[in-house]
Amino acid sequence: MSDKRASIVIVHGAWVGGWRWRAVADVLIGRGHQVFTPTLTGLGERAHLTSREVNLSLHALDIANVIKYEAMENVLLVAHSYGGMPASLAAEIVPEGVIQSILYLDAFYPEDGQSLNDLVPGPPHLPPTPDEYLVPPPRVNLVGFNTHMDPASRASYEDRRTPQSVYCFSERAKLSGARDRIAKKTYVVATGYNNDTFTPMAEKLRKRPDWRVEEMPFTHDLQHVAVKETADMIESALP
Repeated sequence: MSDKRASIVIVHGAWVGGWRWRAVADVLIGRGHQVFTPTLTGLGERAHLTSREVNLSLHALDIANVIKYEAMENVLLVAHSYGGMPASLAAEIVPEGVIQSILYLDAFYPEDGQSLNDLVPGPPHLPPTPDEYLVPPPRVNLVGFNTHMDPASRASYEDRRTPQSVYCFSERAKLSGARDRIAKKTYVVATGYNNDTFTPMAEKLRKRPDWRVEEMPFTHDLQHVAVKETADMIESALP
């Protein structure tokens, strides 16, 4: 780790908000780190801002603007699940050298020209009808996702999830290689469930010598089921 203090920016997944990372952020703040958990436009406490203009590019700009207006340097950019999509694009917007480390936690890792819907192994995320644009959060018991919650935690979780614009899932990433020029790069795959979404991404990156690939024996919701361990992993990725 460098002597200059790092800023940690954590990008949440689909249908939630920065609130989903409160427990992990509190641990890291308690350890003396500067931590930001921005909520992407149209989600969480910013759900009232949703519109057909909300897409992957706008979410990347959300991240880049937090870094810009907080005048951050020496940034560790952390992405979970869907967050890997806008985080990848944010690296294209943020001036080179500001993001010194990037960490994907069981997150989508797009190549140039890929959308999230290109990367999901099952059906694409689509609105209920063609004339709608909001994709409701899945309410079924997804093994490895929300079945580990006790009834009270799950009720609170479901109550705070919000529909998300389909254009976040269908817009194709335009990547020029800025992400590859980040000095420190880490991918973490969760191995505590049948992970057919993110395991292929981890295996692809294992073949690249400039990537560090780690495993965590938990379900996809690392920030809920393994708060301390997730905070430890984020610390290990600091610049």
